[in-house]
Amino acid sequence: MISLIASQTDNEAANLTLAALGRSLSQFQVRRLAAAALPSVNDPCVVAINPSEEVGQQILDWVGKGRRKAILFGRLPPCLIGYLQMEACDWPVLLEERSRCAPAPTSGFTESPCVIRYCDEAARLGAVGWRRPLERFDFTDEWNNLGYGAVRVDGSHWSLSLPLRASPADELASLDLDGEPALSYAACHDRAEASVLWFNRSVGPIDSFEWRLIENFLAHYRHDELACQPVLSEIPWGYDAAVTMRLDCDEDIESARSLWQCYQGMDVPFSLAVHTTNLSDERHHSILREVRASGGAIVSHTATHAPNWGGSYEAAFHEGLMSKRLLEAILGHPVVVAVSPFHQTPDYALAALADAGYLACIGGIIRNDPAFLLARSGHLAGMAEHFIGHSQQCMLHGDCMLQPGGDRLSVYKQAFDIAKQTRTFFGFLDHPFSARYQYGWSSELDRIHAHQDFISHIRSQSDRPLFLNIDQAMSFLRFRAQARVALHEGRVGYFSAAEEGPEAALTLAVEYNGELRQAERIKSLQL
Repeated sequence: MISLIASQTDNEAANLTLAALGRSLSQFQVRRLAAAALPSVNDPCVVAINPSEEVGQQILDWVGKGRRKAILFGRLPPCLIGYLQMEACDWPVLLEERSRCAPAPTSGFTESPCVIRYCDEAARLGAVGWRRPLERFDFTDEWNNLGYGAVRVDGSHWSLSLPLRASPADELASLDLDGEPALSYAACHDRAEASVLWFNRSVGPIDSFEWRLIENFLAHYRHDELACQPVLSEIPWGYDAAVTMRLDCDEDIESARSLWQCYQGMDVPFSLAVHTTNLSDERHHSILREVRASGGAIVSHTATHAPNWGGSYEAAFHEGLMSKRLLEAILGHPVVVAVSPFHQTPDYALAALADAGYLACIGGIIRNDPAFLLARSGHLAGMAEHFIGHSQQCMLHGDCMLQPGGDRLSVYKQAFDIAKQTRTFFGFLDHPFSARYQYGWSSELDRIHAHQDFISHIRSQSDRPLFLNIDQAMSFLRFRAQARVALHEGRVGYFSAAEEGPEAALTLAVEYNGELRQAERIKSLQL
């Protein structure tokens, strides 16, 4: 069990962090705890957000009992700054301005001058050569094809918290300006019977591949000396990568046929997210049935593709319900997955989708709704169980291909390589051509060649990649989200009320004590 401590003034950050921990560890292993109860608990790990001096002293007393791990997000009181042997420094000049970047040009990307750079010491937690600009765009001022959100300098819980420098032996990541470190972003301080991990942000790295450091810290770090906690892998057992692709049919559907035939030739499942206004033209109906009959998936992309789902719960409910009813009438099959228009995913839209009969939503974009940029798929803060979210921000477009003279797919290859290294279920998207717009591709053949090259890269970098359509992927990830992981006397198991094996023989994998294991299904939570 892991306990999270946060004041009521940090409720939003606490709820988001608790949900993120539950997506990695299963909800059975996490809880929120009143700070006053900390002296009496015997949990192996505690997470604290912006602890006060009083809470900081309680954490130090708890850590002093031995074989403990603590994770700290955000502001630190003097007692913890001293314990972690940190020093105060100055905020860099014009930091807020330099945390931002201009919109991306066609065939290029932009990054903020401020960059988080992971140091050599971070290798002990699995971060080798990692970097994360505070803001990055690959398409105008909307998409970051590498998948992470923005680190702000605005006093919010998405913001940097304190100007501190950790010792060189402890610093995992620094905030660099013009190639020079200005302050610490992450640090890990070890003592004989305790380790403390800190991120300089109230929500830590919940919106980034960097969340993998949290999982490695809990599941593996110093496993011969300190207690560990089992982490439920997002990749099914027996595979080293998992991938799903789709086309968002904003203006046309039938024009997807050539690319679909290409994917059939590559033996990769194909998915279409359908904006159902297009279905007033019946020439688009046949490809929907054909794609699904061939092993692909058809999911909702709303009724009218309205920005922000129409701007209210009522509008979002109508968008979701009308799209679902029409698709089900054409397919004769339930539609339970929705893709957000423009990847805008406000909370009221998620509530409306759940009420309209959906079980999953795919979205996530750096421009807005930062809470939906999820390092791991699964349950969402404030939402009912069985409804999950999944972030997929990698948009494979011609106008995002890099300039000739180098590898035009290098950003996309980097996106997949990061996902594989961090055991993240990877998703990417494109759009069918329309009479109005070709999304920057010079021709259908040019687009097909880029997709073929990208799939070839995925296969070349993986020993056993798993390709699923969107329905299959969300089915497995819902199954994973319903699992309850339990640990007793060194044995790890999981209980789930859901049926075993939602897709063929896919089973869960768990990481614990330095190992990746096939998860053991048990009949009850009592091991």
